[in-house]
Amino acid sequence: MKAVKVTLAMAVGLAGGLPAAAQDSGSAAQKVTVAKVQMITPNNRSRYVGRVEATKTVDIVARVEGYLTERKFTEGGFVKQGDLLYVIEKDLYQASVDQSKATLQGAQATLTNSQIELERQRQLLAKGDVSQATYDSAKATMDVDQANVGEAQANLETADINLSYTDINSPIDGRISKTNVNVGNLVDSNTGTLATVTSVDPIYVSFYMGEKDLIKDREAGLIGNDSSTLQVSLTLTDGTKYPSEGKISYVGTSVEEGSDSIELRATFDNPKNILIPGQFVNVSVRNDDQTAVAAIPQAAIQLDSKGHYVYVVGADNKVERRDVVLGRQSGTLWEVTSGLKDGDQVGVQGLQRIGPDMTVDPVEAAKS
Repeated sequence: MKAVKVTLAMAVGLAGGLPAAAQDSGSAAQKVTVAKVQMITPNNRSRYVGRVEATKTVDIVARVEGYLTERKFTEGGFVKQGDLLYVIEKDLYQASVDQSKATLQGAQATLTNSQIELERQRQLLAKGDVSQATYDSAKATMDVDQANVGEAQANLETADINLSYTDINSPIDGRISKTNVNVGNLVDSNTGTLATVTSVDPIYVSFYMGEKDLIKDREAGLIGNDSSTLQVSLTLTDGTKYPSEGKISYVGTSVEEGSDSIELRATFDNPKNILIPGQFVNVSVRNDDQTAVAAIPQAAIQLDSKGHYVYVVGADNKVERRDVVLGRQSGTLWEVTSGLKDGDQVGVQGLQRIGPDMTVDPVEAAKS
């Protein structure tokens, strides 16, 4: 009987010990690699390809007919507003001015005579020596002569204007193109462009921003209807950085259907003429007033029907699902605009074996 009792006791002991061993084995916490949230302040917000554009471009054309007698500029050089560019022969137009002056003088003399005659007729009418009809006739003659003076004055002004058009001046400051018509050629208003003056300081750079980026910047108050607090810098095609920064001065009024982007334009000082209309440049846009934002490795981000989320491992090693709102990618990290704070640690490896409320064994990811 003793032998039976001992054997039974051993059997009971073994039976009681097996579940305990099994429970210890089954409750071993899963190892999860975690990374702490980083707080970063991104500098370069976005990069775009831009195109340089002139602020003003004016085609120089002839307004009167005549032979070109002089060209006063150097092709490709700088001209200032009012500088003389071309001269058209003046002889015919000066003769027209002289003739108009003579005609005006004659009309004025005739008017003076008719005014004297009208005054004489007025005095005679007052004495009863002439009829009212005679006076009215003198008055009508003076009115005609006065109208002739006005017409002659207008003709003289027209002649003076046409004479002034024989000097073709630059309407703006800028660089002037090569001439399309040489001295000796007959020109008129149908000749077309003689040369083109392009304003280059200041100068525009146009680029296209994605619709999503524009919406985010508008919501953040960084871009208004026609201005922005964003800073714009340029990198030239040879890799050098343009020495001065620009300001956004124009925001497009509609989205380009083919690219879902909108045109923006920044204004730059260009005193050394480094930027030339038509050239391509790399545009960097940043926000100097930008505050630090949370950033996490891309491996931590998961997506389901509810949106983006991460697994946060708390101080008690318990897993919590946390919905997040993503911002822009910054290097190897993704900005998180909502859902995380400084000090949180998120799972980056072993995520397929865990879920909310599980207790895990966190292992910090190696720093790169």
